[in-house]
Amino acid sequence: MLSTSSPAELLRLSTLRDVLRSPGPCITILLPPYRPGEPAGSPATVLKTSIREAARQFAEREVSKAARTDLLQPIESLAEDPTFAAGSHWGRAIFRSPSVFRQFDLTQASQPFLNVAGCFSIRQLTAELARPRVFYILVLSKTRVALLRCAGFHAEIAKLPAGVPETLTEALELEPPDHDLENRSAAGISTGNMHGVRFGTGSGRETARVHLADFYKLVDRGLQEVLRESEIPLILAGVDEDATVFRAVSNYRHLSKKGIGGSAYGSFRQEEVLEQAYSILRNDDLEREASSLRIARERVTATRFSTDPDTILHAAFEGRVSQLYVNQSAEKIDVFERRSYQNWGKEDLLNLAAVQTIIHYGKASVLPAELMPEASTIVGIMRF
Repeated sequence: MLSTSSPAELLRLSTLRDVLRSPGPCITILLPPYRPGEPAGSPATVLKTSIREAARQFAEREVSKAARTDLLQPIESLAEDPTFAAGSHWGRAIFRSPSVFRQFDLTQASQPFLNVAGCFSIRQLTAELARPRVFYILVLSKTRVALLRCAGFHAEIAKLPAGVPETLTEALELEPPDHDLENRSAAGISTGNMHGVRFGTGSGRETARVHLADFYKLVDRGLQEVLRESEIPLILAGVDEDATVFRAVSNYRHLSKKGIGGSAYGSFRQEEVLEQAYSILRNDDLEREASSLRIARERVTATRFSTDPDTILHAAFEGRVSQLYVNQSAEKIDVFERRSYQNWGKEDLLNLAAVQTIIHYGKASVLPAELMPEASTIVGIMRF
């Protein structure tokens, strides 16, 4: 029975796994972000173009007119929806099969894309599956900080942990200065085993930097009390000078290497901040996946490490692939013959391997060619 289309939602692994189990034919459409007035076509225009091309491909593959009409009618209705034509700051993925009609908002930009095959196309979407449900942005300035809690497409001001000063003035007032070159301030209740924080009372730029470093140290230690156990990503926002000082005193393991630039405290626009933040998180994930692949290549036995596409594809159908890495630049277009799989013509077999890996509770990642060993098109780490 057809799952009626719901409002667009964020893509989650558990949801995608259910969608991927749908038998074909499967239509995958990706729509780029769009703002009214831009020279690129509106979502409705791009969608109508995709519908015409999908109809042409179905006719070419001798799919019956009744089946074509049934598959495309819900997408045609979506294209006529006035609210859909208004556009969005975010991209969108549309999945349609005889039993599925789902829409997913995307945190990454995409180019217009259409695929008609025996399964949905997900190679462009694997980064969405690594997106954290929650992360924080720490907005820095030389006088104060603010914490943003981010989830999906929303960012809101979050309270700093109890005992953590919001401003440099509050930090300096934790204990009145005694005019020594090294004063000590009692640590707040959220600073762990910290017995005191030094505040130098020298003069000039060096003293100001010491004050700022001590302020940031209090903030960092307080945040770790909240974030440490859950391993939540933290991204810095502010000018490079402030971010450099904070990184020098921070011990938080999940602090992103890159930050969001900006000089005016409180001037960040939510959509722009989130767009930059998700780009940073994707780069962090790429580094982790590339590192995991290097380690696997060194430690996994030869019988469990394969770069042969055919071997990997059959192993994926058998549920033996634990981790899959696909070369972002590679394709393997062919017809796949297997009793348990109904093909609908030629398709990307690397994508099919990724689909089957996820269906069988493995993990699939797409990496740039330069991060793949010896320019391999695909790498599979087998369970057995």
